Amino acid sequence: MRSSEPPETAGDSAARPLLALPEGPLSMARLVALEPAALRQLLTLGLRAGLGEPELDACCAAAAPPLGQTPEQLRARLQERGWLRWDPERQRWRTRLGAARPPAPP
Repeated sequence: MRSSEPPETAGDSAARPLLALPEGPLSMARLVALEPAALRQLLTLGLRAGLGEPELDACCAAAAPPLGQTPEQLRARLQERGWLRWDPERQRWRTRLGAARPPAPP
């Protein structure tokens, strides 16, 4: 094997560490640095037109395995962080950048 060739285990998914989903608010810089690419795609689609339920399910199914999660776990984590929210006006799942705003005073 040449030094420029990857080790034998490089293609073995069991040999690769699971990717962590960072804590904290979502910024554009954080979004473009996220791995795997399927997670970036999910959140980017949510920024643009938003995602319908079938689209969100498909994107979570693609992004969850490299993170070591089920699609349901990934979806729940994105919602807990405030990165993914339901937009009742548009009837779509939307990506939200920035920190969660405190509720308005009464």
